Amino acid sequence: MFKILVWDCIGISAQWLNNIADTKDIDIVDTITPDKPAQEILLKRDAWDWLLIFERDSRNFFDATVQMLSLPPDKVIYALDIISWLQHPKAAFALINPSTGGLAIHLHLNFEISQQLNKFISCTVEDLSYVATAKDNVVMRYMYTKRVNFAENDMKLFHALAKKYYGVDDSAGYFLDLGANIGTTGIYFCKKLAPNLKLLAFEPDAENFKLLRINTILNNMEDKATLVNCGLGEKFDTLTMYRNLSNPGGNGMFNHLLPSERNAPTESIKIISLDSYLAENKIAAEEVKYIWIDTEGFEAQTLFGAKNLLAKNPAPVFMEFNPMA
Repeated sequence: MFKILVWDCIGISAQWLNNIADTKDIDIVDTITPDKPAQEILLKRDAWDWLLIFERDSRNFFDATVQMLSLPPDKVIYALDIISWLQHPKAAFALINPSTGGLAIHLHLNFEISQQLNKFISCTVEDLSYVATAKDNVVMRYMYTKRVNFAENDMKLFHALAKKYYGVDDSAGYFLDLGANIGTTGIYFCKKLAPNLKLLAFEPDAENFKLLRINTILNNMEDKATLVNCGLGEKFDTLTMYRNLSNPGGNGMFNHLLPSERNAPTESIKIISLDSYLAENKIAAEEVKYIWIDTEGFEAQTLFGAKNLLAKNPAPVFMEFNPMA
C-alpha cells in the first residue's frame, strides 16, 4: 500500500484518482486544499511516499514551495503533467492504472525504457507494423504512444479532397512519396486508402532508407513498392544533408532548421530530378495519381524538378511548407 498526500488547488483530485489511479494500492493520507493548512503534513515526510500536486498555471508557486520546504524532488509529482510522471517511473507504474485513463502514461514510460535499452523500436497500428530508430522522438513516439498512424488525418483529408476536386481514379497508378522517411505515409496510403496503387518512394538518408525497405517488407508491400535512395531537386547534384538524430524525418539540407543540433552529423546524398527518373524508367505522367512532398525545406527545388510531370498531369499535391528554408 502506497501512502499518498494530495495537494489539490483546483478541486479535481477525487475524480482524477477514481479515473486514472490504481486505487486498490493507494492510501490517501490527507488532502490539502486552498482552505486547509498545509505545512504540518508536508513536513511529516515519513507520513507519505509521494506528494501529488494538482494545479494549473501555478507551477512557479509550487516549485518555490517545494524548494523552500526542502521537500525531496523524487517524491513530488505534478499529477496533470505527463513529463512529471516520466521523471517518476516507479510512482507511475505503482499508481497509474493502464486499463483506464492512465494508458497514455504507461505507453510513454514504456517508450522511454525502450529507448534506453534498444537501438530500434517497433509498433503496430491499425494492422500496420513499423520499425524505427529508438532515438526517433517524433514519428515513432507519436505512433507508439497514441496508437495511430503518423499524419493519418492529413492523408485521409488529402485523399478525400483529391477525389472530390480532381476526380482521381485509384484503380491503377502511383502514389509518389517524396521524402518518405521510414514509410509511414506511403505504406498507410497504399494499404488503407488506395490499395490498387503502387508506391514510388524517394528517401535520401541511408539509415531511413534501410528502415523504409524493412517496413515495406513487414507490411507485404515489397512487390508493389519502388524505393529510391536519392533526394529530389531541380537537377543532378551531390549535396550535404544534416541529420536530426531525435527526429530522423527532419533530416534536411538546411542546418539552420535544426537549432538544437548545430553539431548534427552530415551525410553526402545524391540529388536527381523527378522528371529525369520518370523518363528513364518509362513511367508516364498520367500514371501518377497523388504526390506527397515532405522534403524539409527543399520543396521548391523538388517541384522545379517535376515541371514536365506537372505540365502533362496536374496531379494533386500535398506539400509541407517551411518558410524558414
